[in-house]
Amino acid sequence: MPSPSNDPWARKEAWRYQGPFTRANRFKGSLPGIGIGAGAFILLNVYEYFTASGGDKHH
Repeated sequence: MPSPSNDPWARKEAWRYQGPFTRANRFKGSLPGIGIGAGAFILLNVYEYFTASGGDKHH
């Protein structure tokens, strides 16, 4: 961001880039359950793979 020396709006825009509004903090909580969901999906697929009947494997 350029130096706020002569920009009258710089002070009003500075809060967007500090503290809880940094880029990392904005996207940190955007997908809160993605890890749990991916883990549950993998476990379900592993469970179904090992417990499926050995009969028809085609459509």
